[in-house]
Amino acid sequence: MYIVVMVACGIIILFAMIGTHRFFSSLMMTAIQGIIALFSVNFIGDFLNIHISLNWFSLIVGVLGGLPGIILLLLNNLLTL
Repeated sequence: MYIVVMVACGIIILFAMIGTHRFFSSLMMTAIQGIIALFSVNFIGDFLNIHISLNWFSLIVGVLGGLPGIILLLLNNLLTL
């Protein structure tokens, strides 16, 4: 169920990037924001006992989804506990 929601959000984000007519720069900014958010959550999460495992799936969601992707990973992590 959660993967379907994540895929749907990813498709919406990609269509929004294509609609801006600056796909590459939009993708790069989203990727940078996602990677920074992923490492920030893991760094700050050590103090709050919140952790997102670093694997290929979380990295791809962070790069393609940006900040909304990281929020979905956090929600997924918190809801499955």
